[in-house]
Amino acid sequence: MMMPPLIVCCEGKTEQKYFQILQRIYRLPAARISIVGEKGQHMALIDRTVMEREQFCDEQGFRPEEVECWAVCDDDNMPWSYKELFEYAEQNNVHLAFSRPQFEAYLLQHFEQSNEFHRKSLYERLSIYKAAFDGVGYDESTKGDLEWLREAIDCKPKIVDTAIVNSNQRKKQSGKVFLTVQTLVEWMREYRR
Repeated sequence: MMMPPLIVCCEGKTEQKYFQILQRIYRLPAARISIVGEKGQHMALIDRTVMEREQFCDEQGFRPEEVECWAVCDDDNMPWSYKELFEYAEQNNVHLAFSRPQFEAYLLQHFEQSNEFHRKSLYERLSIYKAAFDGVGYDESTKGDLEWLREAIDCKPKIVDTAIVNSNQRKKQSGKVFLTVQTLVEWMREYRR
């Protein structure tokens, strides 16, 4: 069975770059997969995802129900509950890949299972791993550069599987960290088969 076209709309550049790394690693066809960044947050991101799907369908001749769509975002003190955001996405036939409190909580799962939710601590932990590749820590000014993570995945592709396992474990446990990003990663991994 042929997989449907895939549209991934990301809240920001960090998320976009991460999924572009996976697109390259998994050798997913750019003609059938669109990964776009900086498309807004929360409900606005879902609205933009629907617009991207409409434009894609007009250009490529697909029906909306034939296109798999994902919105990638994190908490960022959103004014709605996760349940409300999830339901809004579902009503618009958009899947949600969500990180709480932020995307860095998911990135850290590549290297260790962590329930860390403080930004400062997340950045400190990621700095240890990033510095091993490029000698520079992880902070607001460097977070958009994921070349180090691409190199880490190139050296050891299994860390993506580790991130999935660790994230699924975090999802089972209650607490402040809540991740569903791995669901999209699993979908992309299956897409290549």
